Amino acid sequence: MFATKLRTTDGVYVLAPNSTLWNQPVRNFTRNGVRRGDITLSIGSWNDIDLAQKTMLGVAGSERRVKREPAPIAFVATVGDASVAITLRYWTTAADFFATQIDLTKRVKQAFDAEAISVPAPPPEARQETAATRQ
Repeated sequence: MFATKLRTTDGVYVLAPNSTLWNQPVRNFTRNGVRRGDITLSIGSWNDIDLAQKTMLGVAGSERRVKREPAPIAFVATVGDASVAITLRYWTTAADFFATQIDLTKRVKQAFDAEAISVPAPPPEARQETAATRQ
């Protein structure tokens, strides 16, 4: 009576005192019916940025769950010494959000592979650690 039972999207049970709910914002990820998704992948700085953006938009354009309005966009998110992070931003229904994000991430990576758009190699010390852990 003095508390509200909630279940989070990851299945966690939350018992929140009503006083907390009156004094804190409550985020509802499904109420509006649509959600914005962002997928950011880093590519080596030697790759063609325009081709990477075009490839991401091609994948989004072929996905039926991606809303046409507002149209998906692909943009440079950050630039590093050896990498460029490119973000694909799109809208989908709240019900399709997780499945769309999972599928698009995989398909973008596969499309990058098909276009020979490469990801930056890990630094040499990270490669040595990986090789040592496999032995």
